[in-house]
Amino acid sequence: MNDHVKIDIKNRQIFRQKPLLKKIYNDYFKIVKKNLTINPKGTILEIGSSGFIKEIIPQCKTSNLEKNDPLIDLEENVYSLNIERNTISNLVLIDIFHHIEFPKLALKNMHKALLTGGHIVMIEPAMGLLPRIIYKIFHHEPNGFDQKIKWNIMPGTTPKKDAYFAAQSIPWRAFIKNEIDLRGDFEVKKVKCVSDFAFLCSGGFSHKSFYSLKLYKFMKIIDIILTKLSFRLFSARMIIVLEKK
Repeated sequence: MNDHVKIDIKNRQIFRQKPLLKKIYNDYFKIVKKNLTINPKGTILEIGSSGFIKEIIPQCKTSNLEKNDPLIDLEENVYSLNIERNTISNLVLIDIFHHIEFPKLALKNMHKALLTGGHIVMIEPAMGLLPRIIYKIFHHEPNGFDQKIKWNIMPGTTPKKDAYFAAQSIPWRAFIKNEIDLRGDFEVKKVKCVSDFAFLCSGGFSHKSFYSLKLYKFMKIIDIILTKLSFRLFSARMIIVLEKK
């Protein structure tokens, strides 16, 4: 399925039916919450939201390509944000950055919307050696290491919302291999890569889980140990925080 809107609807249904995924993502939302900058003058906005973040961050405004669920507050496209300049304190992107074909255009729009000192907080796939193999075998999206990423290209026209793109390695290439240039716009405040076999072995949104919810805490302990052993070998998730200069 190569349609972001249809995939989002399908994933929302799976999320509601799979308690283990809810637990995993609630922990992601808690990580996001810890990395938000505090500014009472600004709004927290999630781009490409499922809407479920409200359970952990109730004040977060949610947006997606279509307002097709009661949990979605706004219809927004990161390529053409209809947001007033300098009004957002935090932008949240979970599994969205690796779907952005034109990072420069998206970052330019987000920069305009953010207050000075505002944060972009992202949680994305990481490409540790073992997870890279698992993603390649079991996930429908390409790793994209062999793709030529359009880091600095500005499209002639705004990409339509039904334009599908995916390359899971984009965050890794941008912030571990430093293929992206953010000078003058953003300061990279955090890039943290962690093991996440709790997610990989959950089957995600495509497969049945390999373990039960009761074993979740045990899986998280395993992930802590593997992260300490080697992030380049075991990391499957990245936490990225950018701050507007």
